[in-house]
Amino acid sequence: MIPNTTPHYVFIRLCIWSLRAVAPASLLCCSLRLLGYSFVPPFLEVLALVEAAFYLCASRPRQHVLDKSSPRSLQRSREERRKLFDHCFHNVPDLEAFLVTWFKGRSLDDIRAENIKDFLAWGFFYKTHGAPEDDEELNEYLHETERILGRKFPPGRGPHRPAQVSTDALHLQHKPFFFYVFGIGADDLLTYAAMNYYGLQHFRLPLSRSLSVFPFRPHTIFSQHTSPSKHLSYWYRPHTSSKRLPVLFLHGVGAGLRTYASFLGDFIRNDAATVEEDGQTGVIAVEIMPISMRMTGGCLPRQEMLAELLAILRHHGWDKPVVAAHSYGTIIATHLLQTLGREKLGPMLLVDPVTVSIHWGEVPYNFLYRQPRSASEWQLQYFASTDMGIAYAITRRFDWSENVLWKDDMKGMDMTIVLSGKDIIIEPHGVKRYLLEGEELGFRFVDSRDHEKQGGKGLGNRGLGLLWYDHVNHAEMFDTAEDRRLLVDILNRYCSIID
Repeated sequence: MIPNTTPHYVFIRLCIWSLRAVAPASLLCCSLRLLGYSFVPPFLEVLALVEAAFYLCASRPRQHVLDKSSPRSLQRSREERRKLFDHCFHNVPDLEAFLVTWFKGRSLDDIRAENIKDFLAWGFFYKTHGAPEDDEELNEYLHETERILGRKFPPGRGPHRPAQVSTDALHLQHKPFFFYVFGIGADDLLTYAAMNYYGLQHFRLPLSRSLSVFPFRPHTIFSQHTSPSKHLSYWYRPHTSSKRLPVLFLHGVGAGLRTYASFLGDFIRNDAATVEEDGQTGVIAVEIMPISMRMTGGCLPRQEMLAELLAILRHHGWDKPVVAAHSYGTIIATHLLQTLGREKLGPMLLVDPVTVSIHWGEVPYNFLYRQPRSASEWQLQYFASTDMGIAYAITRRFDWSENVLWKDDMKGMDMTIVLSGKDIIIEPHGVKRYLLEGEELGFRFVDSRDHEKQGGKGLGNRGLGLLWYDHVNHAEMFDTAEDRRLLVDILNRYCSIID
């Protein structure tokens, strides 16, 4: 995230305005040319023609298809829905704040009973409104909600709809052709160069699959290895150590692995400096193109994603990796934990974990519905929240009930959760209180500024730890060597935990 200063605010607004202006300016230029008017040099007319064609023939049709696509849904029995309802409401620290957030900041005084039932119908039945056959069960949940709140909702349906993430209209924003080619493309090349420099090998998709990603990744032609997965490419460092566990890294939304290249490089350098006679620590860093500002297919459903990841791990003979994940990647890490269990996974390092509180509503609200004000919020909205691939992944492919890391899942794990005190996506202070309250889990809390004084005790070792970066925004702990060093230290310790 960029800093929230006045110069950065002016800069990001100008950048966004300039990118938004490309399509209408190109259409205007082409229209005037058709009418026989020409006010720009020929090469600019060619650029305008390319941009106009891209907008009309690729971007707009794709936006329409994504917006009209049907969301995923799961069929659950009444018993399963009741269990999920109880589990969810038990893991909500403040039910009133929970409902206010899902109703986009509206006071409970403005919300009526049928509006609450609409929210419950979406959350537990995958419907925008409750069907007559669901009414008895929805009333049961409504009365339970009223009992917990200690208040009755007025009858009827008011004007305030809840956030229904998977069915609400997508607010996608076009990005110019040359943004993809020269912005994302150049970023991709720099990432490729950095990862090669750090000694990782690229496992590309089969050529037919590679052509389904725009902008095309020409450097992958030189990749000597083909991924055993049909949909996931990745970077690989062989694991030769018999005394350490390898690392599986799962990135968050953005431009891909570029944000994390320095972190992975620091870990590899640290490992190389302390490598023992039996060999090096392996790394697999997965590339998830649908959340990497590319035009490509949608994110894989939970079971398909897990099958692809397991195919990669089996291909390299890894059976119990340490899992390090950031932001969206923590959702996939949660799926791994809930499916494979503690016996088949090593320790976990979860940075900015949206998965802990995604059922509270603040993550989808901050990502999709909030009106941006600060520089980092504008950056998030234009480059992530309204990106075609990212927005589709977190809406039409969104299933809150599959994406929550419940407290029960954490019990008995060796896990460190890392929170950013200035996070604009997660509500970090609420998550910190939720994890530390009582003695249910026994989290050891360490402030990043005091980490050295405490010698890192409790972090990267057995049990649960919470590392707090008070001074950074979402993902910013990856920006500086000093902040990254704490994460590298924890990850390095985790690799040494072998049962």
